[in-house]
Amino acid sequence: MAEFTGKAIIVQREPWYKNPTFLWALKSTAINFILPFFNGVMLGFGEILANELVFKYGWFGFSRVSSPATALGLGPGIPPSATAEYKKTLQADSRRLEKLRGE
Repeated sequence: MAEFTGKAIIVQREPWYKNPTFLWALKSTAINFILPFFNGVMLGFGEILANELVFKYGWFGFSRVSSPATALGLGPGIPPSATAEYKKTLQADSRRLEKLRGE
């Protein structure tokens, strides 16, 4: 039989929010659920921004012009949102074709 010596054992209790298992579950949830959500939101905004820039500046020949009546560019095939370089290239091509037809 064990004899009691009169020394007490002190047990320190930590608050529930400092429990290692709770902290692990919180970190795991944040990494696996919250972080991908924000990642998806940022990817979505990036795609929307890229789409708007493509249509605004007429990159790759895309434009929001739906009918020739609304086109205010150099001609019916050139959207008003086309870049200056794109317009200059098309003007040079049209001048070259006019010279070839005129000769």
